[in-house]
Amino acid sequence: MVDTWYKSIALVDNLPPDFNTVKGLKKIMKKTTSHSLKIKKNPSATDAVTFIKENHKKKAEKTFMELIGECTVDYHGRARSFLDWGERVILVKQDGNVIIHQPVLREPINWQPAGSINAYSVEKNHFIMRVRHTHPAEKMKIEFRNIYLILISILQDTAKIRISGMESDVVNQIVSNPYCIEEGLRIQKREKQVKSGMIDLFGYDKDHIPVIIEVKRSLATISSVHQLRMYVNDIKHDCHEAAVRGILCAPRVPDMVKHLLADYGLEWQEIEREIILPDDHQRSLDVF
Repeated sequence: MVDTWYKSIALVDNLPPDFNTVKGLKKIMKKTTSHSLKIKKNPSATDAVTFIKENHKKKAEKTFMELIGECTVDYHGRARSFLDWGERVILVKQDGNVIIHQPVLREPINWQPAGSINAYSVEKNHFIMRVRHTHPAEKMKIEFRNIYLILISILQDTAKIRISGMESDVVNQIVSNPYCIEEGLRIQKREKQVKSGMIDLFGYDKDHIPVIIEVKRSLATISSVHQLRMYVNDIKHDCHEAAVRGILCAPRVPDMVKHLLADYGLEWQEIEREIILPDDHQRSLDVF
């Protein structure tokens, strides 16, 4: 089966030295693949249906399938679309998602969501894949006149992405160490709802004066100042407090924004984001 591996894969740069030989490929697959990996190159329409029924259709909820070939895509549903002949990649995921990619661009040209029901047949020597979804009612017909490759495997991935450098990271940083803003600051609540919106952080300073902290993940702007000013006015009105402090926190606060904050009796604090990713070798974003 390895002998049928798509030829162009051996031309990819930066692969292990043994990857360009069948013997080396078998060795790598044996080491890295603990589950079944089925590959079929240049099948006829009939062979493709047989191959899919034997290796994918019986356990579609457990197998991932990739098809590469020349096809058309006819969609009926909330709208109507037709994509004429072209070479494309079709991905059938283990949850039923069907995704169609062209050789360029990031987004799929068409897709069907999880829970889709697929059927495979031969019509006039062409391989036909029909995709049906009930809620909403949609159907898609993918017709292949040439199939270059079919790959079927069982993939396992339960990891969740960890995104660093978000606004919530700065908020967490302040909550865990309020002294990075000023000594004696106590954070009482995060995401406090007021009339004008949601305050990022609400607390009290060492003199028991209410403090509103508005956090921005990048450059502080004029609109950030007006947002903070509305929050301060809301707290003054709701709590009948004569003195309420507002602090705008961002990695960088331009001079124009600083002047506007001062005009409104508001404050600012430049605070750097701590970028922490699960990679000991990455010291900064410059490593990419």
